[in-house]
Amino acid sequence: MSQPQAQQRYFWLPVPDESSSYGLVRHAFAGTRLDAGTADEAFCGNTFALANPSEMDWIHAKTCQDCNTLLKEMKGWPR
Repeated sequence: MSQPQAQQRYFWLPVPDESSSYGLVRHAFAGTRLDAGTADEAFCGNTFALANPSEMDWIHAKTCQDCNTLLKEMKGWPR
């Protein structure tokens, strides 16, 4: 019988990131949004200021591929 995977809580949030032409990128952060402060370290290892994004920010901000890949690896998903 296989072992159940440990539950990892995380949330995605568009944050200011100079690597994007739009100025925001969706990064993944550990925990819950309610527990987060004004800045936090994303799964990709970079620290970002956290703010309340608009609906347009969610639509236009690209996803951080490093965060996405790391989360997939944690869940045992193939790349």
